[in-house]
Amino acid sequence: MKFGDYIKSNKGQSVFEILIAIAIATLIVGSSVTAIMVSMRSGTIMVISQKAYGIANGDLNNVRSFSESNWAGLYTPLGTQNKGSAYPYHLAVTASSSTSTTLGMTNGTTTVSFTSTSTGENIDYTSWFTIDNVSRSSSNWIGSGTNDPTTQKITAHVSWVVSGETKQIDLATYISKIRTNSISYTKWDGFSGVTTPVTKSTNDYYSIAGNATITANGTITY
Repeated sequence: MKFGDYIKSNKGQSVFEILIAIAIATLIVGSSVTAIMVSMRSGTIMVISQKAYGIANGDLNNVRSFSESNWAGLYTPLGTQNKGSAYPYHLAVTASSSTSTTLGMTNGTTTVSFTSTSTGENIDYTSWFTIDNVSRSSSNWIGSGTNDPTTQKITAHVSWVVSGETKQIDLATYISKIRTNSISYTKWDGFSGVTTPVTKSTNDYYSIAGNATITANGTITY
């Protein structure tokens, strides 16, 4: 082989190696870009899910606070016995001042929106909670058995739409009645002939001599 032919052959081999290197680099870069896009998408989905869990957890905490001040309002939602998955509720502000905010129960769902110009996020979360009665066994375990009017199961639900697909998470907890209002009287000097229901604090009472048989229909709300 002549020296000139060797140079031409060597040049041809170098160009071929460069083309192969470029092709390999293109594949690597393409794979890296795809991996980065998948990673970013997974990160975005995780952030969205974390916000949904945060909303649900906040709802459970608010319901717990509401029950501590108004157990009857939780046990008989809006004056009814409507409970279960068919009856969604949410808490809404019913009164506010410079020092406090009062929440009350409302039918239906509510919407929480998150918008970010930096990330392009624009998600509307729909949140609500449901109430279920709780039964306890003779060993006091939650499950089948006798209805426990001092415990309620609260499930917080949050749903949202991503790329046309609806996602939903559910968080459940049990809330028990821990506060009871009571009044103690040591002096009974009021009217002794009360025969109607007592709806407020009073020192009036009902008195009868001898045996008494009382038959009455109704319910007691506490």
